[in-house]
Amino acid sequence: MRIDFLKTFLEVVSAGSFLEAARKLKVTQATVSNHIASLEEYFGVKLFVRSRDGVTLTNEGKILNKRARQIFDLIDATKREITNSTKRLKGTIKIAASTIPGEHILPVLVGSFKKAYPEVDIEVEIGDTGVSLKKLVEGRVDFAATGSLFNNQNFFETKVIAKERLVVITPVNHELSGKKSLELSEVLNYPFVSREPSSGTRNEINKIFTEQHIDPNKLNIVLELGSTGSVITAVSEGIGISIISSIAAEKARAAGLLNIVEIKNARNWRELYLVRLKKPEYPEILEKFWSAVKTI
Repeated sequence: MRIDFLKTFLEVVSAGSFLEAARKLKVTQATVSNHIASLEEYFGVKLFVRSRDGVTLTNEGKILNKRARQIFDLIDATKREITNSTKRLKGTIKIAASTIPGEHILPVLVGSFKKAYPEVDIEVEIGDTGVSLKKLVEGRVDFAATGSLFNNQNFFETKVIAKERLVVITPVNHELSGKKSLELSEVLNYPFVSREPSSGTRNEINKIFTEQHIDPNKLNIVLELGSTGSVITAVSEGIGISIISSIAAEKARAAGLLNIVEIKNARNWRELYLVRLKKPEYPEILEKFWSAVKTI
């Protein structure tokens, strides 16, 4: 039995006659008759009842009609699957990221995606949250990865990629370094090293103070810096204390650069986001990345 015999069989069923099937297949009527005869010999049954008005299926023919259609559906599905497996996704994805997601979260997500799609290039630009979201809005990047959204949620579609908490960091020999936790108001008593105003961390710190009914403007800010790494360096040098991501703080503490003090009675957990603009449709490469990203 051959696949083209089944194709001829289905055409006869559709056309209702050998002659009309031959015309559609652009073969002779004898060829159609030979294909059907071969099938009837293979199965050992009659498949059609012939009459002046054409042909109708026997009970056995109805069984073959059902199975033949399933066979061709399976062939089509197999072909699509093979085509998709050999189709290589190529292109470049541009991401603007603030410090914490850019340095600590995206490398894991990007590495996983690159294993599945090795020919896709991913460019990550590290800045602060404000700059990253601005680049996204201006269309200079495809995604932003940030620790805050400010008040622009209506423009964006977001996906949580990680959760973390904010903690107080102190120099190793600071008087607070022996404490396991402190009230947020105690931070006001010490020189404070801060991120710049457009930083997502700065925005989240302001939220925490406001929720605790403490004016964040009362912080004794002695230095503003443009990255979490520079804040860690300043604190380790004794310039002041600060509040930063627990992810970065834990690594710095492990290196002996500082100590960590937890914040009492405050909602100090925050979510880190992958952000894209709200659009009805995205190119396949960007949709694949968005779908692949999961919370870690």
